[in-house]
Amino acid sequence: MAKKKEIMSKDNIVKSSFILFLKKGYKEVTIKNIMEATNLSKGAIYHHFSSKEEIYFATLETYYFELLKTDDSLFQSGNFKENIRLLYRIASDMFSSIENLTEEGMNYPIRNYYSFQLESEKNEIVRSKTMLAVFDFRKMIKNIVSKAIDKKQIKSDLDIEAVTFQIIGLLEGTAVHHSTFKDDVHSKLMERYDLVFDSYLDLICID
Repeated sequence: MAKKKEIMSKDNIVKSSFILFLKKGYKEVTIKNIMEATNLSKGAIYHHFSSKEEIYFATLETYYFELLKTDDSLFQSGNFKENIRLLYRIASDMFSSIENLTEEGMNYPIRNYYSFQLESEKNEIVRSKTMLAVFDFRKMIKNIVSKAIDKKQIKSDLDIEAVTFQIIGLLEGTAVHHSTFKDDVHSKLMERYDLVFDSYLDLICID
C-alpha cells in the first residue's frame, strides 16, 4: 500500500508540474508552485525528485516522448486511407488528453503544448532526443506510404520522401493553424483533419 501511495504521489507531482509548465513556462514555475499544486511538502517532493529540472525531464518523458511513440502494429490494416485517418485521430486524441488534464479544461491546449515543446527543445539533450523520436515517426509514415505504393493504393510515380513530408506537414500544420481551439478539441480538430486529408487523399490515391 505504501509503495502504491508513493507512485501516486510521484505521478501527482509529474502531472501537476506539467500543467504548471504548460500554463506558465518552465522558468516561471517554482518549487513552491508545485507544492501548492500537489498539496505536498518540499520534503515530499524532494523525496521523489532532486530538483525542478528533474521534475521537468519527468514531465517531458511522460507527456512528450511517450506520446511521440506510435506503435507500428496499429497500422497493419493494409488500407492507406485507414492508416492516415488513424494517424490524425491519434494526434487529436493527444491534444484532447492535454485539454482534459484539469477539471475545468486547458485553455488553448494545442498552443500551450507546442509552446511547451519549443521551450523544451532549447535544451540540447532534449533536442537530440526529439530528433531521434521524430526520425522514428518519419520512418513509420514512410513505411505506410511505401506499402501503399506497392499495393497500388496511391500513384506509383509519387516520391515516397515527398509524400511522407507532406503528411507530416498536414498533421502538424493543421494543428498549429487551429491552436486557438479552447474546448472540445478532439471533435473540432477531427473535422479539420477530415477536411484537409480528404482533399489530399483524393489527389494521391488511385481509387
